[in-house]
Amino acid sequence: MNNPSQSKRFGAIVSAAAMFAIVFAIPLIAMGVETTTQPAASTSPGPATKPYMPDNISVAAIELTHRQKAALSAVTDGEHWNEPAFYIMLARVKELLDPETAAKEYSSLESPAVGHMTDHPSRYRAQKIRAVMWVYKSRMIVSGSEDWEARPDWPRGQKVWYMAGFHVSQDAKKGEDLVVYSLVDPTEILGNPSGTNKSGEQFYADRGRPVELAAVYYKTFKQESKGSGQSGRQIRDYPLVLAYYLKSTKAVQAPSSSDAIKNTVIGVVAVLLLLLFIVRRKAKSVRAAPIGSGGTGSVKYTPLRNVEDDDLPDEQRDDEPVNQDLIDAVKAFEEKRKTDGTDDKS
Repeated sequence: MNNPSQSKRFGAIVSAAAMFAIVFAIPLIAMGVETTTQPAASTSPGPATKPYMPDNISVAAIELTHRQKAALSAVTDGEHWNEPAFYIMLARVKELLDPETAAKEYSSLESPAVGHMTDHPSRYRAQKIRAVMWVYKSRMIVSGSEDWEARPDWPRGQKVWYMAGFHVSQDAKKGEDLVVYSLVDPTEILGNPSGTNKSGEQFYADRGRPVELAAVYYKTFKQESKGSGQSGRQIRDYPLVLAYYLKSTKAVQAPSSSDAIKNTVIGVVAVLLLLLFIVRRKAKSVRAAPIGSGGTGSVKYTPLRNVEDDDLPDEQRDDEPVNQDLIDAVKAFEEKRKTDGTDDKS
């Protein structure tokens, strides 16, 4: 890259690429990020069992009565959750409220990715799972109120806490939405909310509050997302689980669907700026290169009459002897000028 024109062209290309990244890539970070994210394809291997169980229930399901199994076998994954099996399972999961036992078995539970649960609901239905979740909103629901009517399996006055947030599994690169109905009061773990709306929903800023949970998977629930990006509102699949154990955690990083974009843009811009810096340094060194150093930059002109023969580069040095007749002719010409007075006239 010793040619100045090549250096300028390369520098112009790098500068243009950097400007493109700044003008078009960085604004992606500022775009509205949807409050829900579409389940991403998981990098972990697929389930060991077939996607559909003959009885619509996981082979690793918790102990169930004949009535509970019959109710679960009739569950249809989709938009509706307000069905008899939901309340039957709430009552069954409430029987698992034993913090000491739950803490001992927590690490042995499977932690499936969101994509696996939504794609293969019968593979996980009624099975215990564990998850790390960042809760961005929650609400207490009391049966027999205007929110929920009382049911034989879930009588008046029973409480459950709805939580929505980002599920983070070991093989998930970003947060994916999870819908939780918790039999455990999360108030102490979540702390004071950032705000509360008229319906009683509590919101948690700064990407939410972290919590680890053990739950029983119920179904894949379809719901319209409240997106604000280019994709807008969309019907998405969410795992719906019933939690029976919660614990606080600070061992994970809050997920964001824009983290990958941010990291990519920052990396690209950093590389382009580094290349631009190298090109400019090279251009400066070329312009400052002295005669004979191999540089091709600008050179200060020095008349050859002021340069001694020994100071000249080898290719400009005259090693051949000067003809004596030429020397004599020059001396004779100089004497004639003095005699004729040519120097005085000039």
